[in-house]
Amino acid sequence: DLGRIPQDVYAVGAEKDHIVPWDAAWRVTRLLKGSTVRYVLASSGHIAGIINPPGGKGTYWINDAGEPGATAQAWREKATAHSGSWWTDWTAWLAERSGRKGKPPTLGSAAHPPLADAPGTYVLEK
Repeated sequence: DLGRIPQDVYAVGAEKDHIVPWDAAWRVTRLLKGSTVRYVLASSGHIAGIINPPGGKGTYWINDAGEPGATAQAWREKATAHSGSWWTDWTAWLAERSGRKGKPPTLGSAAHPPLADAPGTYVLEK
């Protein structure tokens, strides 16, 4: 029962997604009844709508009215367009719910030293 999930949720749909149509993805706002869902609609399709780092082109829509709307179209009518990547909105949303940033742990140990810096040597293999 998805309605029993109590955590806040940041959900993203892509306007031209041919695999998960954006209005089908929007339905998560109705299924997660125990959660506060921030639904964001990204421009582009299944891949480019999600892999859209800051500094690139793109648009995303957010409905800050609070209520997700009775239908996906009702949500979109009240949504506001923003230029750029939705990632900046996501990082701000995460920061509101996160604790203080700490130092990452040291990798490896005397028994198991790190083999190489990320992403690893395998990416250089042909």
